[in-house]
Amino acid sequence: MVRKILPILFFLISSSLFAESNWGSSIQKGFETAKQDKKFIIVDVFADWCTYCLVLEKEIFPDPEVSKVLDQFVRVRLDGEEFPNLRKKYNIEGYPTILFIDGDGNYVTKISGLATKEDILSVSKRILQEPSLESFLKTELRKNQSSPDIHFRLGLLYFQNKEFEKAELQFTETIQKSKTLPVLKENAHFNLNLVKSIHGPKDSAVKSWKEYLELYPTSSRKTTAKLYYGLTLKDAGESKLAKSILTEIKPQLVSETDKSMCNEALSEIERGF
Repeated sequence: MVRKILPILFFLISSSLFAESNWGSSIQKGFETAKQDKKFIIVDVFADWCTYCLVLEKEIFPDPEVSKVLDQFVRVRLDGEEFPNLRKKYNIEGYPTILFIDGDGNYVTKISGLATKEDILSVSKRILQEPSLESFLKTELRKNQSSPDIHFRLGLLYFQNKEFEKAELQFTETIQKSKTLPVLKENAHFNLNLVKSIHGPKDSAVKSWKEYLELYPTSSRKTTAKLYYGLTLKDAGESKLAKSILTEIKPQLVSETDKSMCNEALSEIERGF
């Protein structure tokens, strides 16, 4: 009898471990696997004290139909309390949150609160119908052509992929369609200026940064905007004004990257470059 019970127990334990192993605990490994296997990532963002999180984990995710669909994603389970930067980046305000992202960390969509089986299946299947995030966003845009948020996310994706003309078009669309969304409008304007600083005529970038500083005088990114304004002025040949602005904001810079860019530009101006 004991010999018969032991294999059964081993099978049950092994099955339990196997099921649990479907969920990883490292977002970095999730990115690596997603890129390698060309899959999207699903992140179960939970908290130990969250009752609904347990309902998802113990009742909804193990459902055979749900589990079968989720096997087509890279699964990651993270305690949201231990990842404040992740919560901030993806605007996660409560638990549970089911987050869908791609292998580069680009936001796809999310389900906030206790999701039903039908919620998960509907959203998951919608994502799995598309071969890439670009395809997914374009499909969503066709359903809602006036959505500034989708234009913005497409702009970010194209910017990341160095498709600057496409990025510029999407950020411009965002600005035009986000009149009642001042934060999104400012973000789009800032990113549009970054695109112009990298790609296109420098005079256009100078004009755009000047306009940004006039439109958003109290922006939290005012110092960074002035840095890029100064850098583009230098590239456009307006060294005197560039030096004045870069010298002014130099003590206010925080990141080592920004400090390095500022110092290098000032040094080149001094040397006549």
